[in-house]
Amino acid sequence: MTPVLAAHELDPRIAEVLGTVEVKADERAPSAADPLVRDGIAPLRGRSLPIRLYQGPRHDCVIVFFHGGGFVKGDLDSHDAQARMLCEVTGRPVVSVQYRLAPEHRFPSAYEDAVEAVRWVHEHAGKLFDGAAARIAVAGSSAGANLALGAALALASSLSAPVAQLLVCPFTSGDPALHSRTEFAEGYGLTSRAVEWFIEAYVSDPAQRQDPRFAPVLAENLGVLPPTVLFSAGLDPLRDDARVLSKRLRASGVHVLASEGPTLPHGYFKYAGLSEAAEEAVVRMTTAFRVLLDDLSADVAYPEEELK
Repeated sequence: MTPVLAAHELDPRIAEVLGTVEVKADERAPSAADPLVRDGIAPLRGRSLPIRLYQGPRHDCVIVFFHGGGFVKGDLDSHDAQARMLCEVTGRPVVSVQYRLAPEHRFPSAYEDAVEAVRWVHEHAGKLFDGAAARIAVAGSSAGANLALGAALALASSLSAPVAQLLVCPFTSGDPALHSRTEFAEGYGLTSRAVEWFIEAYVSDPAQRQDPRFAPVLAENLGVLPPTVLFSAGLDPLRDDARVLSKRLRASGVHVLASEGPTLPHGYFKYAGLSEAAEEAVVRMTTAFRVLLDDLSADVAYPEEELK
């Protein structure tokens, strides 16, 4: 269904894409075969997850990427373009993970897949990418950002703890009382009704909405998290998920580079190849993450700042 758009508020370059594109961005076929990209399997406890590996020139860190899709859709192909761009801009190898989806696999299945996948990549980084350092960063969009954040929290202080994270339009609480859930309930692509449908498909008990494994912003000690690049959309029912998370991270002493695109909708990451506005935001986002990884590799200290 073509979304109803508030064209006077949306960036017109994004509005045109949302209103006229016939094939959804998350249904596009993956890019042509690439000798630096290969598929594999991550053998976890009692199950195996498909993964896609993107070879990058820098081997100081491996990025584990989790796709979006509300915990119920998405796969390696639907988010191939995002993983490729993350690899190309940062120069680091990327492992994209196809975690289990609801409603066939309800909470905490996806969360457990994320935690175990990050641990597994850490343990096998050198074999996966020809001597790559066993240093891990995590990245994800929407529900994938939720899983990246959850894995970073679960593995904090362990040998597999991520050194950095990139969170794009993150789902962090599922709180329907947040103002953005009402302000942008419909008319901007993702609707608040759809958010609730995704949540109900994923969680089997309403009490689980208060579980920090589902709503990581509710975790008691966010201060254990690594430096964070946080990009969000100003016209998104999940906008305030990002705002609350950013505030809590800073209050906990986590270094945060944050940017909110005031005229962008949820999920603009997937429109980078279709919209100039989305492309600009995604280039800034992935470049900021590359700079963060470069600084961490060089052990550079830098002051708190807000991306503009």
